[in-house]
Amino acid sequence: MQAAATAEAKPVAPPSNGAGLKQVFRNAQKAFDLIQKHRTPPEPKTYAVWYAYVEAADPRVVERVDSVIAENGTLTPFDIASIFRELLTEETGASARHTIGLAIEKEIDEVMKIIQQGVQNSDDFGASLDKANEELPGAASSGNIASLLSTLMEDNKRMAQTTRELNQGLMDSQKQIATLNKELEEVQTQCMRDPLTAIANRRAFDERLEREVRAAAETGEKLCLALADIDHFKSVNDTYGHQVGDAVLQQFAAVVTQNIKGQDMVARYGGEEFAVILPETDLFSAYNLLVKIKYNFKSSETPIEGTLKTIKDVTASFGLVRYEPGMTPRDMIEQADHFLYEAKNAGRDRVKAKGF
Repeated sequence: MQAAATAEAKPVAPPSNGAGLKQVFRNAQKAFDLIQKHRTPPEPKTYAVWYAYVEAADPRVVERVDSVIAENGTLTPFDIASIFRELLTEETGASARHTIGLAIEKEIDEVMKIIQQGVQNSDDFGASLDKANEELPGAASSGNIASLLSTLMEDNKRMAQTTRELNQGLMDSQKQIATLNKELEEVQTQCMRDPLTAIANRRAFDERLEREVRAAAETGEKLCLALADIDHFKSVNDTYGHQVGDAVLQQFAAVVTQNIKGQDMVARYGGEEFAVILPETDLFSAYNLLVKIKYNFKSSETPIEGTLKTIKDVTASFGLVRYEPGMTPRDMIEQADHFLYEAKNAGRDRVKAKGF
């Protein structure tokens, strides 16, 4: 089973030294023990999640697994799939970027070879002209000028043909590099997107919040951050199934996207949690926006696939914080999470912020 898991998920790259290998085997055994303890399905993705949890190289995985177990007592197949998709598949994107990068490097090498060939051909043709120039006086006096001109014409014809071939090679490589660059952009975009909801993922959120906090510190510009959590989401999954739960997540992402501005960002923070970054927005405006989003989401209906029924009155809770001088991204997340907790404790389906 370990070989199958490694082939699909590739959670680790075993070190070559003996001590490292022993640690890998110890981690593997702990992962198998956790699979049995929590009775999670013995599949490659399950192994990948538990191994990453035991290895503890990524604190996000540890935090997420601990949080889910604390709430539900175990990891469901849905939880495993979500954690694997959101936190353990970045290696796939990195591999794709590396592959495309090698292809671009190869094309650039081809371009350099074409340029070198062109320079060589130009030097050869120049040498041919120099030789003809030297032989011209003698050829004119001896009556061999026709032969000399014929040679020059052949060299010129060969040079023109070679130049056309080199130009075609350059155009072909240019097209290939443009295609590879486009593929690279698509891979990079995918690596920053949540595959289920098509909005930004946790990685994209972390990078963007870091930039916005830095900008707010430098310019004094307003900045707000909200964390949102879909209320009673577990019961939605338990009652209707995970496919319907996925549809609810997509519906929430769509509602938020429809209500924010172009400079704002909504990201899937993890599971049923979302984050909304609101640059150049004061606390009062951000609060009103979230109330509107909350109302629109509650009023929306999510179709139940395969039936004519819909889910109504699903709600969400929000915690909102504004940037204060000296705050770090972590400070903003912790305060937003604190107000989200207050919103949950106050009865859910509400927005909580300092002064509101």
